Amino acid sequence: WWSRGCAGDWLWRRKRGQDAAESEYPSRAASGEQENADRADVPLVHFTTSRSVGTPTGNLNVDIAEAARPRLRQVTGGTPVSPLSAAMPWGRSRPSGDSGNSHRQGRRKVAKRVYGLGGYSQSSRVMLCMVGLPARGKSYITKMLTRYLQWLGFPVRIFNAGNLRRQEGLAGADANFFKDDNKEASSMREKVASECMEEAIHWLTTQTNVCVAIFDATNTTQKRRGKIIERCRESRGISPVFIESICNSDAVLEGNYRLKMGNEDYQHMDPAKARADFLERVKAYERRYETIDDAEQDGDLTYIKLFNVGQKVVMHRCSGYLVSHIGFYLSNIHIQPRSIWLTRHAESEDETHQGEITGRGKAYCLELSSWLQARRQAMKQAGEDEGAEMLVLMGTAPVHGATFENLSMARGVSPVEGGAAEETKEGELTLASDSAKPTRSISATSCTSDGAGQEFPAMSTSLLNELDRGDYAGVSYARVQKEYPEVWAQRQRDPLYFRYPGAGAESYADVIGRVRPIIIELERQRRSVLVISHLAVQRCLYAYFAGLPMEELPNLDLPMHTVVELQPGPFGCKVKQVCLDHCGAPPDG
Repeated sequence: WWSRGCAGDWLWRRKRGQDAAESEYPSRAASGEQENADRADVPLVHFTTSRSVGTPTGNLNVDIAEAARPRLRQVTGGTPVSPLSAAMPWGRSRPSGDSGNSHRQGRRKVAKRVYGLGGYSQSSRVMLCMVGLPARGKSYITKMLTRYLQWLGFPVRIFNAGNLRRQEGLAGADANFFKDDNKEASSMREKVASECMEEAIHWLTTQTNVCVAIFDATNTTQKRRGKIIERCRESRGISPVFIESICNSDAVLEGNYRLKMGNEDYQHMDPAKARADFLERVKAYERRYETIDDAEQDGDLTYIKLFNVGQKVVMHRCSGYLVSHIGFYLSNIHIQPRSIWLTRHAESEDETHQGEITGRGKAYCLELSSWLQARRQAMKQAGEDEGAEMLVLMGTAPVHGATFENLSMARGVSPVEGGAAEETKEGELTLASDSAKPTRSISATSCTSDGAGQEFPAMSTSLLNELDRGDYAGVSYARVQKEYPEVWAQRQRDPLYFRYPGAGAESYADVIGRVRPIIIELERQRRSVLVISHLAVQRCLYAYFAGLPMEELPNLDLPMHTVVELQPGPFGCKVKQVCLDHCGAPPDG
């Protein structure tokens, strides 16, 4: 009871230098010190987000992590008030749920601001350890995870044992190097793997916030995995999570084998000999391969198993926000070829984007329709029938619907009212948001020469709406820069986190968190997707697939009447911008 009622009083006396508190409340002070000692090792959720309060000239940004520090000050009536509660717009009273425990968080070093999930995740260090035979897609999975987690704001780094081996002068090693009866080579392999693991652990221990290291190696034996677990236990605060990639699809394996022929070990070797040598290497690993099971480490092992890169996913003891979210993401990825097309809405009559589409905007819809038809036809000719199917995702703003209607009319399609997306064959779409709603099914003229009709669904969701600029909604950037220089200067100082004054205003970091369900939807879709949105959302989506640093996101140049084609693949995402504006560049704003 005293921790809720008197802890603040005791802390206040200690802060003011009143040593008499210990003699006045000896039992309370002693029990307080014991409680703090008992709880010193308890992990705390460290919030690092900011709350923005609108002011006439800009935002009052209150850093939660900074406000949690025990810097109390005297106000009327002698009540100690933290900077956070003093700055909150709803008054100077303590926020709901605060039991005077902010001094415990003050023991921790204030973390660097992290956007997206990072600001709401427990301050822990995770080491993802890949498991699997060569050519099972481990490196592809690590690249996907790295791109996604970095986009969310987590520090991530890959530690690849194969790359380290080649850096140490062992490039071009043949299959004999990987056989168990080669004792010298076996010792060298273990040495390289240990060095790679130590590099990962060292990097994790130097980080001050939640972070992820990916140990990309085969780790095919229980003995090796046991060493990893033991080493993580020695370095307190590191949680090992094993990700095993199992592939038994001949088609997938054949494609992976072809990709392996391009690495440094086989660059200067005859293709036939290189393939034979690589298959011999795989057999050497198969002889000692021990798949993960529930009995390993007495069942106290956190792991995720992927079969054929997303065809089937098994998770075991994956508790915690970050680890469970990683499992959720991995359950939605695949290697099916398809395209993602990003486009801003067509040009409208006014700056609020509520008016009719202009003649230039209608011309763009016509050009876009023809271009999409040609691209889908090319995909069908390449045998990518599933990827040639199309889904349309768009926001709920009137200009989004107007762009879609003009695009539909340009293609000679007629909306079929009441035909929800779920009713089309294999057309079910379920976004991770209640705001997503099916709008209609479209009966379209087929791109094939036989003229047969087909249906593709269109979905609208507020997740794809423009960044909310509060009191400055509908005001162009040029006008803000000219008429409100103070606001513009604040935006230029911190464009990723800046919020315009006014209720409901968002920063780019807020939009990143908002469009997370869209990213998952785009990753899981096996058909191609056309996304119609505003500039801020397009920047967020583009930055994710292109793997760009988030600091570059607010200034990405993505002109109107230009379609961005994204083609995810094993080596990253191919990006191409195609300008379809033949009437001159429209004004941006």
